[in-house]
Amino acid sequence: MSNAATGRAPISRRRRQGAIAATICAGAAVVTTVTAGGATAVPEYSNYQLATTVRCDVPDPWPTNRPVPVSVDVFTGIQHPADGLPGPAISLIGSDRRQPGALEYTSETTVKWKNLTTGRTGSVLVPTRGRSLTWGVVLHPGRGPVAFTIRQKVGALAGVPMVNPQYSTCSGRATA
Repeated sequence: MSNAATGRAPISRRRRQGAIAATICAGAAVVTTVTAGGATAVPEYSNYQLATTVRCDVPDPWPTNRPVPVSVDVFTGIQHPADGLPGPAISLIGSDRRQPGALEYTSETTVKWKNLTTGRTGSVLVPTRGRSLTWGVVLHPGRGPVAFTIRQKVGALAGVPMVNPQYSTCSGRATA
């Protein structure tokens, strides 16, 4: 169909190329704005440090005859903790690092801590449920060396939570 049949004036090749270029530039500006704007809203997590990893295995509540190997990574130097409170903070992330199975676990993890400089103490309880054992805790002990004790209570989720509960305790130290 020609431009004469549609009643529109003919569009030159140069004008069409200019319109395409303007559309591409406008799209690029939107992508740049969205990308740059999104990046500035994300808190900076680049200053944390892996201080240590504590092994905290727990007997499996399911009949596997093997303990669940739980590694707890201890991070310090966190400027913007996951809980939104100000630092200094110590973050503990426990994970069994296995492929998730078909069966579910329930757990209650309690971390008791003591700042060895100030004597300040605290406790955090985190309940979780999943096909693998994974939990995270943020401690706010103030500056200084901190001793902590982790107590895990892990049960099978078989219709009701915490069937055949199993327990483990481990401890570690880090400096906030």
